Amino acid sequence: MPADDDSTPEWLTRTQFADLLQVHVGTVSRWITSDTGMRVKRLGPNGHRVRIHRSELDRDRSAEPQEGTP
Repeated sequence: MPADDDSTPEWLTRTQFADLLQVHVGTVSRWITSDTGMRVKRLGPNGHRVRIHRSELDRDRSAEPQEGTP
């Protein structure tokens, strides 16, 4: 899905982001933790609620190393 689609909100929850990319929400959480350049904003007093910018939908994640791969 293109990031400029008007029906997609600008900031997505982990679940929305995972659904659009057809990955598990745990995978999205791992990406957020490992990728410091990912456009996210943290909400709430502890920052546990996360929103991911829709522009991240277009990022090529196939080039990222898999866990356990040197």
